[in-house]
Amino acid sequence: MKQERGNTLAGTLITIALMAILAVALFKGSGAFGGKGVTPRKDGKGTTIMGQVKYDAKDAVCQSNLAQVRQALIISQTNNDDKYPDTLEETKLGSDFYKCPIGGEKYRYDPTTGKVTCPHPGHESY
Repeated sequence: MKQERGNTLAGTLITIALMAILAVALFKGSGAFGGKGVTPRKDGKGTTIMGQVKYDAKDAVCQSNLAQVRQALIISQTNNDDKYPDTLEETKLGSDFYKCPIGGEKYRYDPTTGKVTCPHPGHESY
């Protein structure tokens, strides 16, 4: 039986070329070679696939924060004779719950209606 000794130069070069193509596709998006790439966000962040995943996760945190603030407002309203608190801080959730995790903008709050929204671009529907 003939025993082979390691990789050939051609095999090594092909492996390196494939790894380079995969790296470009990962960092530039699905249209790596002249295509559009990643779908742009309204705020202009997350221009690579990894960046988009990161900001999609932060979007989920923003939605979760808003849901928890809204729940706290309902509880405060119930405990306060159907009157919403004057400020979000009266819900005593913690300072991280009152601002967007991406841009750091404070959430908009209307104490007369109890409505809370995020002012960050792209978060209008949250």
